[in-house]
Amino acid sequence: MERSSGHNRCLFGVSVKSVFSNVGCLERSYYLGAMTGTIEGLAACAVSSIFFGSMFVPIKRFDAGDGIFAQWVMCSAILVVGLAVNAGAGFPPFHPLAMLGGMFWTIGNVTAIPIMNMIGLGMGILIWGTTNCLLGWASGRFGLFGINASVPQSPMLNYFGLLLVIVGGGMFSQIRPTPKHGREEEDAVENAENAAGGSEQNCEEGDSDNSSTPVISGAMRNEGDARSPAELTSLLRTSEGGLNRSQKRIVGIVMALCAGVFYGVTFVPVIYMQDHSEDFDHASKESIPYVLSHYSGIFVTSTVILLGYLAYTRNRPFVNSRTILPSFTAGIMWAMAQLSWFLANDRLSQSITFPINSMVPGVCAALWSVFYFKEIEGRRNLRLLTIAVLVTLTGATLVGISKDL
Repeated sequence: MERSSGHNRCLFGVSVKSVFSNVGCLERSYYLGAMTGTIEGLAACAVSSIFFGSMFVPIKRFDAGDGIFAQWVMCSAILVVGLAVNAGAGFPPFHPLAMLGGMFWTIGNVTAIPIMNMIGLGMGILIWGTTNCLLGWASGRFGLFGINASVPQSPMLNYFGLLLVIVGGGMFSQIRPTPKHGREEEDAVENAENAAGGSEQNCEEGDSDNSSTPVISGAMRNEGDARSPAELTSLLRTSEGGLNRSQKRIVGIVMALCAGVFYGVTFVPVIYMQDHSEDFDHASKESIPYVLSHYSGIFVTSTVILLGYLAYTRNRPFVNSRTILPSFTAGIMWAMAQLSWFLANDRLSQSITFPINSMVPGVCAALWSVFYFKEIEGRRNLRLLTIAVLVTLTGATLVGISKDL
């Protein structure tokens, strides 16, 4: 029996034309579904990059000293977000293995300030950012550490985009912030005095009101327990082991490489459990059930580091009370950024998300530096910044579209 051509539309029939029509419909549906997942994943990457690039804005104007206490406050906020996400997900089972990824991230993060002291901010971020980007990308692309490989539809486009984001990161490291003077220097001195909780008095006037405001109330702090800025500087120099400039550079580079490795494997435990869910009890294919476990690993490791730091300083830490709320805010922003990255990994893969989320936050941070903090000025810096932004965003776009093209 002949069927009219008008009835051969996405219906399973016996005619050859009908079969091909159905195949075409299935292909279009699959393609549209894949594109929807890609768009959702790239949107999650955008949210993640914005939060990562903005997280230090609240704390930037305050002196965090060696950063140990500020990091612990950040990690406390991260745990709070993890608890909220876990409750919203219906209290899924806890996965101890996922804590390992949080531990990796915290170990890498605690080295940031020593690295910047040894080799500078630009070089430090370039080394650990590039290492992080390459290792995270390679883990997803080639299936390192036992996770499943995820090959993009356009490998060459993926490679070229990866190269561009790394080149863009290198260009960012060559931008030199414009030094500021005046009020900001006064704020830095005030922050250092508050952080030390010093009790120096103006001997000439003998006025007790001139003493610095203690970080912890006087009833809970013995006189002289806090360290002065000079003592803290001496402590930091001592912790560097008396290294000369060349030795500091070598140690700083090695530390930055190690930090990049720890950052690059932070998602591996979770993705391994997702890819081998049959080997773990109550393991999920989605990322959300692992968030609390991951964030708990961050908090526990940060707490252990803080306790070790307190023992090393003989319970005389650098604590600036003015950094507590900004650090907590920064922790919430980081937790939201990492949550978005988890969601992006579900819809894309590490070979797509790592080049984007490792390097694009630098674009957002640079925009804050130009338009809010006014740190980047001068024709050379602005020209280099513009080129770096364009190169990085182009690379990120190529990496993003390489999944389905």
